[in-house]
Amino acid sequence: MSGLLRHPRLHLLLRLLLGAAFVYASLDKIASPTAFAKIVYQWQVIGPVPSNLVAVTLPWVELVAGLLLVAGVWKRESALVIALMLVVFIVAAGSVMARGIDVENCGCVSVAQAGAPAAWPPAWMKGVGWFLVTRNLALLAASLVLALVTPIRPGSPAPAPTPAPVPAPTPTGNGRLRSPDSLRRAERGV
Repeated sequence: MSGLLRHPRLHLLLRLLLGAAFVYASLDKIASPTAFAKIVYQWQVIGPVPSNLVAVTLPWVELVAGLLLVAGVWKRESALVIALMLVVFIVAAGSVMARGIDVENCGCVSVAQAGAPAAWPPAWMKGVGWFLVTRNLALLAASLVLALVTPIRPGSPAPAPTPAPVPAPTPTGNGRLRSPDSLRRAERGV
């Protein structure tokens, strides 16, 4: 399993998908900071002034971290920033769920107001709930792989297995060294 997690193509795929997801998620929030501030305040985790500050800064952090991942620049650092954001999102979602607050639009990707009921997405995928927490945990796992697992460089040889240690010869009473084989024979009485 660790070989798969170190594969450079997996890192490239995770980097592009995670980076693109965060770039996409930031665009609507950057375009409508007022609507996003209302959604952040609806979570009732922080007050109105911090909600406004989060609404103005968070989308730009998402955009920059996503672009850095897509570009392949500061990969570990941007993956750690995304992981930190996801931990905060998961804790906030847990708080909202534990307090029974009904948040219809989590503001994760879109700040659009809920329209007429539609067949897609289904109700269990909307708002703040277990689907959101599970999705964020999957994204967190991807970001931690990017941040903590070093990919194998293409074309580099696989690391050689370490050989078993060879016991050192021990001195005999006459100053000569005895090999491990002669010690084993001596122990068996041969």
